Amino acid sequence: MQKIFIFILACFISTASYAESLSEKQKISQLLDAIETSHAVFIRNGSEYSSKEAKEHLQMKLNKAGSRITTAKDFILNVASKSSSTGQPYYIKTDDTKVEAEKWLLLKLADIEKSKE
Repeated sequence: MQKIFIFILACFISTASYAESLSEKQKISQLLDAIETSHAVFIRNGSEYSSKEAKEHLQMKLNKAGSRITTAKDFILNVASKSSSTGQPYYIKTDDTKVEAEKWLLLKLADIEKSKE
């Protein structure tokens, strides 16, 4: 009887933690929100844009990509890291630091996933 109780308890805990994990769409949404709330400068094809404009642009690209983007990592690598027309990488500039958007977003994704463990 005790083994059955332990098994049921383990299943319940496993199910509860699974339910708390984020979907890939939720992760992408959190990444887009992180861009907007960063108040960083977004550099695309040599021009600077606000974090709000960056979010809007990446959301538009994501919408166009449709079902080809299935994970947050797909979003970063195939939508949010470089220009689809020129191939130039995107950058995010905070204060005096300028970093490739891909690296910045991969770090943000790691933080998102770590906070939901």
